[in-house]
Parts: sequence; C-alpha cells; structure tokens
Amino acid sequence: MIFGIVVAIFYFTRRVLVSLHAGGWAKDLDEPTYQWVLNNQSPVLFAISDFLYFWGSTPGMSIVMVLITGLLSWKTRSIWPFIAVALTAVVSVGLTILLKASLQVHRPEGIPGGPTPPLSYSFPSGHTLNSAALIGISSYLAIMYGLRRYAYLISIVATLFVLAMGASRIYIGHHWVSDVLVGLLIGAAWAAVVAILHYFFVPWRKLPSSAHGSVNR
Repeated sequence: MIFGIVVAIFYFTRRVLVSLHAGGWAKDLDEPTYQWVLNNQSPVLFAISDFLYFWGSTPGMSIVMVLITGLLSWKTRSIWPFIAVALTAVVSVGLTILLKASLQVHRPEGIPGGPTPPLSYSFPSGHTLNSAALIGISSYLAIMYGLRRYAYLISIVATLFVLAMGASRIYIGHHWVSDVLVGLLIGAAWAAVVAILHYFFVPWRKLPSSAHGSVNR
C-alpha cells in the first residue's frame, strides 16, 4: 500500500510536469486562473489569504505543530506523537526543497500591492504540501489518541484549512494551480504513509490505559 501511494505521487507529479512543458492541460489551467486572480481581487479574500500566508509559513506552522504535539504528548505520556510529527515535517520539507530545486518551475509574478513572491522556485507549493502533511498527520493522531468521537469534525476542519491554504497561495499570485494540486497530493499522501506506519508499528501497549482504550486496539 505504501509503495503504491509513493508511486502514484511521483507518477502524477511527472504527468503534471510533462503537461507544463508541453503546453498541455496544466498550463491551460494555470495561466487563465492567474489572469482571473489579477482581475478579481477582493479586500476580504486578500485579507484571508494574507492571514493564511503566515500560518502556512515555517514559523506559523511550527507554532501550530508545537501546540498540537505538546498536547498529544502530554495526554498520552508518550513521545510517539512527537516522533510521528517530526518525521512528517522533516520529509515533507525535504521533498519541497528537493522538488523545487530539481524541477525549477518559475513562479507567477504576484499581484499588485500584494506580498512579493519568494525567490525560490514554484513547483510544488511548499505551504500546501507541508500544511497537508502536518495537519493531516496531527488530525490522525488527535483522532487516534482520544478524540475519535469528533473524527468527522476534525477531518472537515482539517480539510477546509488545507484547501483554504492552497487557494490562498493562488489568490495572492505566489503559485500556479498545478503547484497547489501537486503539493496537496504529495502532502496528503505522505501524511497517509506516516499514519499507516504509525498504526501498524507503534507499540500501543506502552501508552497509558486511557489512551490505549480510546484506539480500540
């Protein structure tokens, strides 16, 4: 299953890149969307996008993950939540850096009056990839470690946050649609891989009895 997920990630990424270089569906989607963004700026949507710009950055996401991981580790009296989140973060950031450097897709030019796009390459969207991976794995951990009754609510909130993060990157002109789609796919798939590894290999018997009972293992 893990091997299949990894293969699917890179196959789809390759197909998007082929389409971008050959002028296919990805490029046909990217440029009209960017033009629409330039012509349809709203103060409210821009304010929301600017707010998410910080919380999807390294400092913002670090604050969120420290709070979530600290609460989960305290509740379970276990280091496993920290290990799972740390592994997710290290690999997702590494994938972002590696793919940007090797694929070298240039960013759009931003929007008038908006924040200047970073100097790094565009593909994939690091904000989207890392938020999908980290919010995904932390949501899984929260559900497994005692919040199973709120699983649907947590899943919906997490999904909306990640989708809003991706949309905000497009709306402030820092990324193409293809950057966000691939970032979302890779981040979610990597979170799924870590969740599968955690589910099958974490020694649940070492957890406190209350947490152990909540996962019904």
